[in-house]
Amino acid sequence: MPFLGDLCYKSPMKLNLKTDYALRVLIFLQSHEKARIKEISDHYNINKNHLSVVVNRLSELDLVHSSPGPNGGISLNPKSLNKNLAEIVTAFEDFDLVECFNPEKNTCNLNPNCKLKGILSKAMRSFMQELEKYTLRDIQQLNL
Repeated sequence: MPFLGDLCYKSPMKLNLKTDYALRVLIFLQSHEKARIKEISDHYNINKNHLSVVVNRLSELDLVHSSPGPNGGISLNPKSLNKNLAEIVTAFEDFDLVECFNPEKNTCNLNPNCKLKGILSKAMRSFMQELEKYTLRDIQQLNL
């Protein structure tokens, strides 16, 4: 049986594409003073329309500054560099791992005696605590 502590080959958990794209945009902007959405979408081979939705959300969260027009583009809000990754990820993710994590949609009749919910909650807390250790600055890539 493979060691489950190193699941690089097959992850049991997957972040949604918006989170992935958001992190890529923030990484890209660390090495570019200003960029256009098309430039980033071409760099990562991402659909421009999907990326626009993500950039709008990043702008709403004040993680990036956006300016319209022919000389416009997006740039990283310098304050974003100090944001921990957990804050950024939770802005894009819905962490209802199983139905019972969402009280409004829960129809599971195992509650409140279910032990699985507690185990999954503990695993999620560990995941988020790990992300809290790192800031956006920590994942900067050189030579993009």
